Amino acid sequence: MEMSLKGKNVLVTGSSMGIGKGLSECFARQGANLVLADLECRKEHLEVWAEGLGRTYGIRTWTFHGDLTDPDGPERLYEEVTRVVEIHVLVNNAGVCWFGTFSDMPLEKLNTMILLNCMAYAKLSRLFLPAMIERGEGGILNISSVSAFQPVPTLALYAATKAFTQSFTEAMRAELPRGGKVVISTLNPPFTRTRLIHDAGVPQDYIPMMMSFMGVEEVVAPGVKAFGKGKGRFVPGLHNRILYLGIVRLIPHSLLFFLSRILTIRLSSFIPASILSLVLKMKFRSKDPA
Repeated sequence: MEMSLKGKNVLVTGSSMGIGKGLSECFARQGANLVLADLECRKEHLEVWAEGLGRTYGIRTWTFHGDLTDPDGPERLYEEVTRVVEIHVLVNNAGVCWFGTFSDMPLEKLNTMILLNCMAYAKLSRLFLPAMIERGEGGILNISSVSAFQPVPTLALYAATKAFTQSFTEAMRAELPRGGKVVISTLNPPFTRTRLIHDAGVPQDYIPMMMSFMGVEEVVAPGVKAFGKGKGRFVPGLHNRILYLGIVRLIPHSLLFFLSRILTIRLSSFIPASILSLVLKMKFRSKDPA
């Protein structure tokens, strides 16, 4: 099922930087009008970005600001947006990450992560989906992660929120009326060099990041293409698809648990600093945070 995005109104949350910024440009290249949302503190960046997209691609843009972790944040965004424009596609992208042992995780980070990564996705999907079903067309793209497919020590809660997103999205997709043209999908990026990872404190020599590291454009371009084709989930990168959709799902759980424990560490734990510095320069020299 092919979805034409030209002329459609696409709402992207967390769209002023990183994957959200990359996604918004991908949709713009396909002729979609953009409704961009982010925090109030990102207002200036967002408006400059929206203006540039409109000028470059000849599309209409709107910007909205607010905190989706507020008790009525998702509802307020829905009301403000729908007073101005009809939404055909919702992209739940806004999220937060934190690196470290769960027992050391600040409680405010825990609360924010669950509210933003889980509750905001669920509320916005619930608010926008009925109109899509009634029209018989539209779509929801939820940004999940390859961490949704297995436990990830040192990213325990983040991986759990993405597992929630994965299960929730697949269940919504299964509930859709037969014969309709509504698409509900996940994009499952690997570690992508963005501010999300940087702000979370994920070190460059973290083994899972080095195994599946990609740039923003490598993630978003094929991701939007897969969504347009109606795919239920998409993992960018052939090696990542083999690893996370193949090997991880086929090996016994006890072995997966063991591998999760020994692989979620830093290379600096056993590689001399001089050698590690050279490895990191080669790995990340062309992948700057977005």
